[in-house]
Amino acid sequence: MPVRRLRMATKPRFSGPPPVLETARLTLRPYGEADISAIVEICGDIEVSRRLSRVPYPYSEADARYFLNDVATRELVWAMILRPSLLVVGCVGLAPTDDANAAELGYYVRRSHWGQGLVTEAAAAVVRYGFDRLVLGHLVSGHFADNPASGRVLCKLGFVEVGRDEMFSLSLGQAVPSVSMRLDASSRRI
Repeated sequence: MPVRRLRMATKPRFSGPPPVLETARLTLRPYGEADISAIVEICGDIEVSRRLSRVPYPYSEADARYFLNDVATRELVWAMILRPSLLVVGCVGLAPTDDANAAELGYYVRRSHWGQGLVTEAAAAVVRYGFDRLVLGHLVSGHFADNPASGRVLCKLGFVEVGRDEMFSLSLGQAVPSVSMRLDASSRRI
């Protein structure tokens, strides 16, 4: 079965793998081959994949390899590792945009770990990295309208709504109502 991919615009790459970041409960580190089964397990859950624009469903090992070899090499992508268990619980990252002074924040977490504040914790570390180390002027993100929990994460980080539209969901195979959000470096809370 062929791997389904969204076409990605040619955008500037971030150079090199992301650094390891530590939070109160998480280690954020680059993904590796050993993480493929965890990626497949998490993204193979339709309740996770349907909330993401670029993740197909069903999700296979070939999809995970595409992610590692083609997506994670052009973006800053961190595996979220829960301490002390060392379980891969999700992903957080920054993707280049057409604006060299900005990046897009994205994330997902294993369904069994929803509602524990792990995404907010991980995303806060990545937002700080984007503003403090990459010296970005603003970040963009968004969520599907039927996923208000993701909207709450972004609001906690200081993002504000800038528009509503539809975004294609690869896993659902259709356009879905979505909310666009933005965080300016000058108005950050963290």
